[in-house]
Amino acid sequence: MTNTHAPAPKRTLAPQRKAVLRVQVLMAEHDIRFVTELWKRLNAMGVDISHSQLTRVVNNSTKSLSIDLLEGLATLFDCPVSSLFKDVSAEPA
Repeated sequence: MTNTHAPAPKRTLAPQRKAVLRVQVLMAEHDIRFVTELWKRLNAMGVDISHSQLTRVVNNSTKSLSIDLLEGLATLFDCPVSSLFKDVSAEPA
């Protein structure tokens, strides 16, 4: 008996989105020159993050973000959470 099933259609993958944090830009706009200053301000607001993890966030090399950190940054920079990110999915490579 032969196989009469049609081959499965090939799946096309959606373009991969890459969100980039704008923390460095926002720091400059708010005259915050060093990660240590940002870290102190966030800690004063009750945001619990290590200096080394915050450095990874500022340098866009972190793999995860907490809701508390996102809310803290948005409060500190007086912006919506969406303004913390730059969507580069539509930009040419």
